[in-house]
Amino acid sequence: MSAFHFPLWYLLVPFAAVLLATTIYMFFNIYHIAKFGMQSFGTTVVLLLYFGGYLVVLAVVGIMIGNVDWHHTVTLLEILPFSGGSTSTFGI
Repeated sequence: MSAFHFPLWYLLVPFAAVLLATTIYMFFNIYHIAKFGMQSFGTTVVLLLYFGGYLVVLAVVGIMIGNVDWHHTVTLLEILPFSGGSTSTFGI
């Protein structure tokens, strides 16, 4: 059986799609909170916390993925937990 080899940066494509969808959803929510929510100090605080939390998550993810060698090639059999060996996935 031949193994499927691919570079790790292929995993960035679905990650970028999820990141784009999340960003669009965030701006959709911010627009609706600002447009249709009560105009008060509490609304402003919620918007700032929401946007700030999103930026914090992006910064943490950026730091985490920045430490990976994305040109490293892996095989599909290496990353699947149920392939290979005689033990099962659950260690039974």
